[in-house]
Amino acid sequence: VQGTIMCVVSDNLAAHDLAGFSKSFRAEYFCRFCTATQAKLQTHEVASGEFNREARSKGKNQTISAKIMTPGFDYEREHVLAEGNRVYEESGKLLKLKRSQKSEILKKMAETIYSFKPYPNVKELAMAAEALIPAYPCLRMTPGYKLGSYRNSLAKAGVVEVAINTGRRSRNNPNNEHPHQNIKKVRKAEVNYIINLPKDQTPATLETMREEIIHEIEKAEKTHLVIGKLINTTYALCRQEIVGAVVAPRVRDVVNRWPALFMESQVFAEFHRINNVNLRNQFYKEMERYTPKLINLFRDKATKTGKIAEELTKLMRIYDLQSADGPDLTDTPVALLTIVTDDSTDAGLLSPESICTVVEDEILVCGPKNLSDSFLLLYGYIYVADLLQYSKNLELTFTFIQKVVMCLEDNKPLKGRLLMLKNDLFNE
Repeated sequence: VQGTIMCVVSDNLAAHDLAGFSKSFRAEYFCRFCTATQAKLQTHEVASGEFNREARSKGKNQTISAKIMTPGFDYEREHVLAEGNRVYEESGKLLKLKRSQKSEILKKMAETIYSFKPYPNVKELAMAAEALIPAYPCLRMTPGYKLGSYRNSLAKAGVVEVAINTGRRSRNNPNNEHPHQNIKKVRKAEVNYIINLPKDQTPATLETMREEIIHEIEKAEKTHLVIGKLINTTYALCRQEIVGAVVAPRVRDVVNRWPALFMESQVFAEFHRINNVNLRNQFYKEMERYTPKLINLFRDKATKTGKIAEELTKLMRIYDLQSADGPDLTDTPVALLTIVTDDSTDAGLLSPESICTVVEDEILVCGPKNLSDSFLLLYGYIYVADLLQYSKNLELTFTFIQKVVMCLEDNKPLKGRLLMLKNDLFNE
């Protein structure tokens, strides 16, 4: 049986998703399958080959590679470098630049590095320097100090992504926080970590929209389309409140100010705004791929230890909310609380009466009865509320979901146990 799609009816953002574009009107890298930008698309045809077929899902935080790290210099700098290459090929002598020339080249490198990652580590800076060698073998440069200067100039210009880390300890402010501690930066491979307010909006107008969202939430029959549009418009204000605060707000305070963010549909929408990745689709696609292998690995491990029942009980802790005192949630950063009845069977543990999400020692919401959907929402809450670090007991689990399942790479090496698991999954 063969079929044909005659037409598709959708709004603009859904049409973007179907066509392979980012579900955003403001994204610079709007295509999920190549490096096309809004500006370049106005001057170049897709057929010209200008856009690399390379996923932009990691946005600024993708790997800094030689393929993308060769910046384009102006005519004068290109001429100087070409002459330097010629001399280097003839005599092996490195190019000695004037101070102004070196400054301009380092500034261009800093701009290019920043476009991929505002706060690269030492290894990534070394990769950026090495990336110049194939094109300009006469050069040997380290762009690190110039990148700091470039961030300072952007902060003074009001770029909130780096401005949130200004005002730290200095000669005039000796009691402020150390300049190299608790830097607010991408830690879980976020793309749109924190952004400036839309040019056509002010904090006052966005605050009015936030109040409209609360008004819509309080209605018996919620208009989800209106809520979605308001949340999308106020995204910058929301992220500045959550990420840009001097002291990170408690999750309960975030819920009180932005209750719509914790609706199931908006958790997935917010995750997409932050990472340019469809949380539900990516998670279930990869889990369908890995689950048979994971089950075999788990059975092998349980059989070798001879403690199958014991291993199974470690998967979850079950509480009965009908007990006299209720569950003890002390020192529980994140957890799923399954609610079962007295007559529940063992099979009922995977489909309990209800599943509640626990964040910061209190029940945040009671979500779907499906365990996998509840876990997915819990993972989404970590990004929505910008929980800076994973729970220690679940750190390896969430890191596995982030790097292996969701493919959100932060360029940090996997710990030994996770690397072994990843290798076992990839080995046929």
